Amino acid sequence: MQNELIAKRYVQSLMALLDESSLDNTAELFSVLATTFNDSKFLQIMRSNDIAVLAKTNLVLEMVASAQSTEINNLIKLLGENGRLPLIPAISNDLKRQIASKKRVYNGRVYSNSEIKQDSIESIAHDLGKKMDATISLQFVPSSSDGIRVVVDDLNVEIDFSKSRLNAQIVEHILKAI
Repeated sequence: MQNELIAKRYVQSLMALLDESSLDNTAELFSVLATTFNDSKFLQIMRSNDIAVLAKTNLVLEMVASAQSTEINNLIKLLGENGRLPLIPAISNDLKRQIASKKRVYNGRVYSNSEIKQDSIESIAHDLGKKMDATISLQFVPSSSDGIRVVVDDLNVEIDFSKSRLNAQIVEHILKAI
């Protein structure tokens, strides 16, 4: 949680400093950098107390050299000086989220125990996008629930249609009518 708050500060600075295309390029670059933190050997280097901070910083700078961006290089150097290179995955995630929020483009998931046709998923995404004034893309995820659940995390949206809940509501309505 602490790391996410610190990462947000760096992302806010990037959002204020860079234009839209530079932000997209930076997000892509940080996404690639973040994947390197999944490599156990790379993580071992980053966590090692035997390797100088300057060497770690230079390693990451070599990885982003192709971007030829003074802003990115300065950010990497700043992260290195403050011992915050391990924040790169958190910065990557938050940067993607902030850009998506700015563009109003979101990703979500549809959970169900039965296969749902892609055109139905697209229809749900389109209708939900209209309601939320956003562009939403949904991905099917198999689950063991007895209904359909749609989740768009960044919008804090969760819609759940379950057979058991529907049956319970029908019974409750009938009992109230009696």
